[in-house]
Amino acid sequence: MDLSKNKKNIFQVTFIGLLFSILLCLFFSYRLLEVPMGITGDEDALGYNAVLISRTGHDENGRFLPLFVLGNNGTDWKQPITQYYISILFKLFTPSIFLLRFSSILITLISSLLLFKLSKIIFGTSYAALTIFVFLTTPLIMIQSHMGLDNIMPIPFAIVWIYCLFQYQQTQKTKYLIISAISLGINFYTYKGMRAVVPIWYILSLIYIYQKPLLSNIKHYFIFSLYSLPFVLISPYLNHLYPGSIFGGSRPYFENIYNFLYPYLSSFDPTFMYIKGDELLYHSTTYHGFFLLASLPIFILGIYNSVRSNKFSRFLLIIFFTTPILYGTVNSVHRASRLMCLIPFYSLICTFGFIKLTEISKKYYKYIYALIFCIFLINYFDFLNYYYFDYAKKTQAIVGDLKYYLSFKSLKTCSDKLHLTPYVSKDISHKFFESIYFDDNLKYINQDQSPPSGSILLTNRNSIDGMTNLNANLKYHQLQISK
Repeated sequence: MDLSKNKKNIFQVTFIGLLFSILLCLFFSYRLLEVPMGITGDEDALGYNAVLISRTGHDENGRFLPLFVLGNNGTDWKQPITQYYISILFKLFTPSIFLLRFSSILITLISSLLLFKLSKIIFGTSYAALTIFVFLTTPLIMIQSHMGLDNIMPIPFAIVWIYCLFQYQQTQKTKYLIISAISLGINFYTYKGMRAVVPIWYILSLIYIYQKPLLSNIKHYFIFSLYSLPFVLISPYLNHLYPGSIFGGSRPYFENIYNFLYPYLSSFDPTFMYIKGDELLYHSTTYHGFFLLASLPIFILGIYNSVRSNKFSRFLLIIFFTTPILYGTVNSVHRASRLMCLIPFYSLICTFGFIKLTEISKKYYKYIYALIFCIFLINYFDFLNYYYFDYAKKTQAIVGDLKYYLSFKSLKTCSDKLHLTPYVSKDISHKFFESIYFDDNLKYINQDQSPPSGSILLTNRNSIDGMTNLNANLKYHQLQISK
């Protein structure tokens, strides 16, 4: 009987988890190719190199499986975790712009499941659901889930780091300490901003796992350092092999205490957190904040309850409010995209707020919860309405229109159907879009030239001597067939 009941519970949990995963993917996939309307330069570089690596193992510079990929016309190094994650997806499935962006939705899904698991062992199932509710209604989660960038990549590794630290403190099992350390080390290479975060988290980890007497810490300090520090200590050598890959254009410096504190304090500017958001339009609507405004009262209550609850709750607070300290050395002001690793901790602190609210309201808490839930949804759907439509139009001026890539899709379809050799005018060439549909059979030509007979040309000219316009009804280009 007990075995049968256990199987039934496993089936129910699996079914609910699967249903949640499907619904979450469908929800975040809505208008995935319409918002933002175009593709950012970083998406373009990550996507193009992912296609090349998935097919040949070489990046755009001819390097074979490099740790860092130099993209954006040689101006920016791409982080290995995200670059190879997308490359693996492209290897397993057909490369596409949809898959490039869907890769971030998968990270959101993985992060949600990990955060639920952590929250469940801390608070129980009901409160864990509230943690995920706060996490998924964070505006920046939706914004970054719609772009194939590395900004969102630190989140799952941050959750694994803190989950295993918590489990180690509860069980004293060394395996949790090792996994936590490795996850922290890997996070150093998920996103450039984590170069300033991982050192802070390393110090906080040592403080959290401290035990009395002092000598008892030597073993677990050694283990944690052994599995985490090599990731950081090898970075000068990697920077030698890939110059500029570690800090890019940023050069950490300390001018004076005021210039150091301003970027740090700006990370907790209420107007930035809840009203204005990131300075860059494609990382924020500039109309809604980093977090939902509706979550502010719960977060404040969560701070109060976290201070009074236990060691772990206070540790979460310390993480949240100390993580951006070193951003003062690189003058990072109002850049929410660099603070995405804080979202899981914010969600957990809010859960402590919900717990306190339950204690205060007692028999009326269900009605208060219903009211809070409605306020959250009103706030979130106001964000979604603006994001899906008004914001989408704003992004076109910055990142263009993804309908541009449909021209290359039509070129591929027509060239295959009509058995013609595909050509592209050099002035409209787009490496990533081309790499999706063509391996190495695409040819280039100057706009004023005509390709040889048996060719089909993608161009922005309506009429070319010796060619016939196919009238393919493309928004930006024309398809011309040689006579």
